Amino acid sequence: MGCLNSDPNKPFAHFFGNIHLSGPCNRSCYFCIGQHMMVLDGENNLDQIPKNIGKFLRECMERNVREICVTGTNTDPLLYKKTFELTDYIRYIMNNKVPLAIRTNAVLYDRRVFGSYDKASITICSFDEEIYRKMMGSGKPPDLPLILANHPLMDIKINVVLGPENVEKDIFHTLDCCSFLGIRRVNLREPYGQPHIGDPLEKSGALFLRKTLGMPTYSWGFTEVTYWDVHYVEVESVNLYANGRVSITYPITKGYDPSGEVLPQFRFPGGRIHEQWL
Repeated sequence: MGCLNSDPNKPFAHFFGNIHLSGPCNRSCYFCIGQHMMVLDGENNLDQIPKNIGKFLRECMERNVREICVTGTNTDPLLYKKTFELTDYIRYIMNNKVPLAIRTNAVLYDRRVFGSYDKASITICSFDEEIYRKMMGSGKPPDLPLILANHPLMDIKINVVLGPENVEKDIFHTLDCCSFLGIRRVNLREPYGQPHIGDPLEKSGALFLRKTLGMPTYSWGFTEVTYWDVHYVEVESVNLYANGRVSITYPITKGYDPSGEVLPQFRFPGGRIHEQWL
């Protein structure tokens, strides 16, 4: 979401279709990408079918996207009130050929809503409650064992956003917990608009497996761990924003606004919490 290596002469393949919801949130993550797209703060579509959903799906079909994800710019999709209507519509239009995924903090986990998706990515920056609150603003990690027990056949991935709070010793404890619980995939994500962290597994002795969309993937116990640098991952996506704008570029801070620009990350000394998220 801010690729600095995009080349219009050699475009990357479109992998994702992303529906970005907007509205109040139940966490206040200091790394939230919504703080770089403040123009969308006035667009609360948590009780509406997204504007221009038809155009978005046509773009997805034209580019043969491999999955469609419901996510948020400044909110969490489990706050969305029309999940079943939206997922039924997408499956009907796409003829059930594209899996649907949710990207969520899982704070408001509901078995029926969560289970209406084919895949899920859950953001848990740490299983240590103090570190979790420092990074995500409040609360504690969701009950991951319960979620896994309720959805034993679902493809569930854990997203760990990297930051100074969790990047040293805690990150390896988090990976150990995921492996122990049977999580098969973890993404370690560089935050957008924050100081660059770097790949914590590069010198850890973890076994390198392969490149995934240009990013290194390692083995950690029973888990595959991918270091995911949003600035350099080799992928494009179709994006639908709460204001109805459809863009066909992965760097979402550039795609939501024609004048958007992906800036070198050294210009961002740290995050800022917008009052909407408090």
